[in-house]
Amino acid sequence: MIDDPHLSLIENSLSGKTSALEELIQIFQPKVFSLALKFLWNPEDAEDATQEILVKVITNLGGFRKESKLSTWIYRIASNHLINLQKSKMERRKVHLRVIREELHKTQSPYNPDYHLPIHLREEEPSPKVSELVLHVQVACTYAMLQGLTRPYRMAYLLGEVFQTSSEEGASVMGIRQETFRQKLSRARKQMETFLGKECSLTHAHNPCQCTNRITYATKAGRINTYLKLSEQMKLDGRWKEIKPMMADTSKIRKAAEVFRNHPEFLPKKNQLENIRTLLHNSFPLSTR
Repeated sequence: MIDDPHLSLIENSLSGKTSALEELIQIFQPKVFSLALKFLWNPEDAEDATQEILVKVITNLGGFRKESKLSTWIYRIASNHLINLQKSKMERRKVHLRVIREELHKTQSPYNPDYHLPIHLREEEPSPKVSELVLHVQVACTYAMLQGLTRPYRMAYLLGEVFQTSSEEGASVMGIRQETFRQKLSRARKQMETFLGKECSLTHAHNPCQCTNRITYATKAGRINTYLKLSEQMKLDGRWKEIKPMMADTSKIRKAAEVFRNHPEFLPKKNQLENIRTLLHNSFPLSTR
């Protein structure tokens, strides 16, 4: 039998213990949201997808055969759901890396600290610091770049490079052969390394796209507003972990994956357990033992 740290929770959940099932949801909700956010870019879309994925996990838990770790099985459900999800507005615009490159070049401008944020952010005190704005620009910008990859390549890149899963586990999650997974990962890695290596100052300090030069455009165009609101909510709830933005370094060239890994662990704006608990009570004859 596979050594699974969540085995007792699985067995207790299947035996009818609501508390165990809810604990399982609490453990995997942030993990699923992290994958969905990076894959979909928009936090609100990621929250919706996370709840839909967790509902699928709950309703199919009885079919889990323990042939893999529970985490692998849940990521497989998440991967299938995200890859087959209706395309976002950004994807329907057929955003390619070439289009992203053109936008980056057109929207560079020195940051003006006197620039006024949108009304809903002006009322919040204290207003975001420059370092916070840079951090959110980095997150929104790099996640947007991922939209330039086709969905299977994007998923392979996230699993293999960002979450650093093995080829065996990545292939299992995506339901493909290990050789196919490695091919997708290699091609996705090459695309991202080439793109960021030529454009992003975080991979090479002399590259044209500078984070501070994106602040004015990103705030005016609303590109980081949902991320700012999400982090503000996390601060109010005491869930925000401070992290400094990555800075350009003239002494070395970074790999693209390093940029993606240096991001805050965003959590859903609201704990979705209450919504899912309603489903449990309506659909499952579970006890509260």
